[in-house]
Amino acid sequence: MKNVLITGAASGIGKAVKDYFINNGYTVIALDKVKMDKENNLLSYVVDITDKEQLNMIKESLKEMELSTIINVAGIHKMASLVENDFDSLKKLIDINLLGTMLVNNIFYPLLSKNGRIIIVTSEVAKLEPMPFNGLYNISKSALDTYAQALRQELNLLGQKVITIRPGAIETPLSIGSLDDTEKLAQDTVLFKKQAHKFLDITKKFMGKPIKPKKVAKLIYKATVKKNPKFIYKIHHNILLVFLSILPIRLQCFVIKLILK
Repeated sequence: MKNVLITGAASGIGKAVKDYFINNGYTVIALDKVKMDKENNLLSYVVDITDKEQLNMIKESLKEMELSTIINVAGIHKMASLVENDFDSLKKLIDINLLGTMLVNNIFYPLLSKNGRIIIVTSEVAKLEPMPFNGLYNISKSALDTYAQALRQELNLLGQKVITIRPGAIETPLSIGSLDDTEKLAQDTVLFKKQAHKFLDITKKFMGKPIKPKKVAKLIYKATVKKNPKFIYKIHHNILLVFLSILPIRLQCFVIKLILK
């Protein structure tokens, strides 16, 4: 029986991935800050992925195991003004979305099989031009995506694959929370009161219908078992964001300012 490690496995995409792999005969080592119900073929740990000591203790308990895949899903979201938001919020995003992922991979890498794989879930925004008020999240996910590509180059030298998944809007607590976050921003901001309210209205209209997380889980499973997977998979990207991102930067700024004025 093959073993996979999944972060953020208690909800959203992570839970869907956990369930999908268990249903396909895998043993899942599930990490999350939230306690999970007991299941067959599940080893779950309540852990902060930014805590090196906690992660090392888990690794020690798994030292006889070999992992076929490490799947990095854990992440958080925050909508905020870059000039009004406190530094601690940015630090928290970087700590969890980027440094936590790097720490998990560094600590558990010795358990990865010689032909094992690392999968890193970033975001559709990682390679798009940033939008107003989504800068904190965009910074963290862009950095995470760059890390994923750098790790891919290194592990390719050892015959191991690193695969990036860039999902768009998925029906998860994080996706729902982004709207709540935008509403809170509109209430709290002083400098961008009118623009933030407009941004909230536009987000509600044009975010598109989120897809079920099981579709992402199925894609991640495919990337795990396929002999020659792609290096990067995209799923359910917002065509309006893609179109806006390919415009010249000066035109992007004009369009965004026009829409939000």
